[in-house]
Amino acid sequence: MAHFFRHILLGLLPLSALLSCTPNDPPARLYEQEKVLMGTVFKFKSAVSSISEDSVRQSYKDAFREIARLESQLSEWIEESPVSRAAQRAGESPVPITPDILRVTDLALSISEHTDGAFDCTFLPLGELWNIRHRKQPPTQDSINSALQFVNWREVETNREEMTLFLRNKGMRIGFGGIGKGYAAKQAGLILEKKGITDYIIDAGGDLFVHGKKGSEPWTSGIQNPDLSNAPPIVRFRIKKACGIATSGGYENYFTWKGKRYHHIIDLKTGWPKEGMKSSTVFSADPAKADAYATAFYILGSEKSLEVTRRDTTVAFILIDSTGTIKKSPNLSRFIEE
Repeated sequence: MAHFFRHILLGLLPLSALLSCTPNDPPARLYEQEKVLMGTVFKFKSAVSSISEDSVRQSYKDAFREIARLESQLSEWIEESPVSRAAQRAGESPVPITPDILRVTDLALSISEHTDGAFDCTFLPLGELWNIRHRKQPPTQDSINSALQFVNWREVETNREEMTLFLRNKGMRIGFGGIGKGYAAKQAGLILEKKGITDYIIDAGGDLFVHGKKGSEPWTSGIQNPDLSNAPPIVRFRIKKACGIATSGGYENYFTWKGKRYHHIIDLKTGWPKEGMKSSTVFSADPAKADAYATAFYILGSEKSLEVTRRDTTVAFILIDSTGTIKKSPNLSRFIEE
């Protein structure tokens, strides 16, 4: 989720700095570029030794172009996008979609099923009601109840044969803010790899896709207590394999009313911000899954999240609850080494 670098400290060096290498290998250099897409900042950083700077820049350009292409399809803020048209035709008729929208929607629905709706791409009416940037006090319970009637992932229908998307109830809206950036990062990474860039980090507004190594060494990272951003990391690790790393937390996007903090991570069963957690960091080979499960695990808590990872072993977590207790899934060692 957004503001991820307050929680995750990637071991990066300045642009074009020499990186560690073996005696027989040419020195690797780090190239960096960023661009605003999907309503956030996408940053590319790669460690390369045998590719020219011009080739790297062209590869970045192609990868950014791919993200822009996906944004035109997945964004609910672009009026002519298929996602927007699905909302406009909700309760009336299906709309044509692309293979990318089908893949993202089907993945989102699968995660909704695995998490009993803790992640739900139809959250948008409730999410807009709880717009933290503009709120000074909580919405009324009546307005929450009104928004909740449009939140139900089970009322989303895809048709693979006809390539259509249908929101069954009028007033429903679908939003991919909790999964779309991760999907775009994965697709951008595939383009970089096709161009020969295999050691890179894609920062999608704070959600990371880490691939390869930093020279001859693994990328390193750490997790800090969200209440003590200047303190040493409470967890340090090396990243063992390509994976997405995403964190959800209520420590930056919030408002205070009558002495109580209200953040942006909403429990869709109650319509109110979830209590009892500080942060949820999720690892997965698929950065879209890391993105979505980070939100879901924050809401579910450690015990229910552990049940999910037993059913879906492609995701692992580090959770910090409101008391500061750290919980880790047993399969975490597949992705990192502490």
